[in-house]
Amino acid sequence: MSPARLLRLVGQNLRRNKKNFIFSSFGILVGISTFMFFMGLGEGIRTVVMDKVFVYNQLEIIPKSYEVGAFKTDGGLFGGSRLTDASVEEIRGVPGVRGVYPKMKLTFPARAWGGQELMGRNFYTELIADGIPDAVVKDEITGPAAFRDWDAAPIGCVANDGCPDGQTCGGGVCHKTTCKPPATDNRGNITGDDPCPGKSYCGQDTRTCEMPIPVLANPRLLEIYNGSIHTAMKGTDGALSKMPRLSPAALVGLQFYATLGKSYLGSSGAGEPITRRFELVGFSDKAIGIGVTLPIGYVQRFNARFRGKDGDGDYHSLLVETDNNEAVVGVATYATERMNLDLDDKYENAQKAGLIITIITAIFTLISVVIIGIAAVNIMHTFLMVIVERGKEIGLMRALGATKGDISAIILLEAAAIGFVGGAVGSAVGVGMAMLSDVAFDRFVADFPFKPDTLFAWEPWFFAVAVGGAILFCLLGAFVPALRAANLDPAAALTGR
Repeated sequence: MSPARLLRLVGQNLRRNKKNFIFSSFGILVGISTFMFFMGLGEGIRTVVMDKVFVYNQLEIIPKSYEVGAFKTDGGLFGGSRLTDASVEEIRGVPGVRGVYPKMKLTFPARAWGGQELMGRNFYTELIADGIPDAVVKDEITGPAAFRDWDAAPIGCVANDGCPDGQTCGGGVCHKTTCKPPATDNRGNITGDDPCPGKSYCGQDTRTCEMPIPVLANPRLLEIYNGSIHTAMKGTDGALSKMPRLSPAALVGLQFYATLGKSYLGSSGAGEPITRRFELVGFSDKAIGIGVTLPIGYVQRFNARFRGKDGDGDYHSLLVETDNNEAVVGVATYATERMNLDLDDKYENAQKAGLIITIITAIFTLISVVIIGIAAVNIMHTFLMVIVERGKEIGLMRALGATKGDISAIILLEAAAIGFVGGAVGSAVGVGMAMLSDVAFDRFVADFPFKPDTLFAWEPWFFAVAVGGAILFCLLGAFVPALRAANLDPAAALTGR
């Protein structure tokens, strides 16, 4: 039998038994829509958790620490491993490592204040900060608000071209302009006009025009503010109830001051306190979770100034980026077993979160497969009834020359068509259910940290698996009826015996 005639017969049979086939495909539709819904939900949650809360292809290595009673010692019980430039080079040589970036914390008291331009009043806080190399975010932070160490090395110039604000060109190198610091009040706030041009300001201790120190903030910090602090403050009385919801665009360019070497809790044992101006130049997931991140050169110089001999220059952690997520395990094993180092808690938490999401998604996927399997059994029963009804027709076709293969092909093609339609419609229903869930989630669930714009994420292979799985289960359900139809005796079928 020619393929064209075979397809015509399949179409005629589907139209004749429309009600039976619609009823039998209902289970396929329900199963596939459930499969699509939960696969999309699992992938969406995985995207939020692993891309925003925890970061793929990235881990942070720290010195091993031990707990002795109520005390915790860093670097091991008897000194242990340290994080030095040699450690950086060793980890850089591990297969699968794309980059290794040392991080160093400020190890002396400091306090910060600012926010008058944005909030209408200044806020005062302890300064928590660390430093990372400029190269870590070179592709993320570009343009005029670059994340760079302005004091790392002399800046080359040609007739003032290329010099930052407050500097002039001389001998092919930029030189800071001398200035007279403006008056300040007892809290360090400037009360007079600053004589330096552009973004530069007059340093109280250097008496030269200085560029603000660029800093980065972690986007999670902004999520926590918008999702928790802003929401909580809306229910209070007074000025705090008017705190605005913030966006990265509104915050980039914000400047604030910090006194280094002195905080609201105490002072450094070495060096006189100094005041510096800082500028937020962007957001990056490589920045410290709570606080701000500076170019590491500033941190090294400030630690040496305010810690003296205690500022040993060791790094506090190493940020490691890998080529893919599979390489993370190998790097983690090498660091912990070969180098006697430890991993930041985020790595273990990410593993647990990923495992929980995988298990939950697998459970709901299994439920979907069970529903589809039951639907396949229903399809088998439907086709068995159809074969009984069409017994004489099948016998006539065999008598006129149709082979067993032709009869089997007709039944299986009918099943494949039911599977294709059920899979396609089920996928559309699953996506529609997801869209309705997103609308309800956005309308009825209050803001919280990392609240996503959508709960769902779709991969192209989801749709291919959904439709292909529906066709496969329909073919399995129709396999036994197809064999029975093909083996009908033509004479017995025509005589009804």
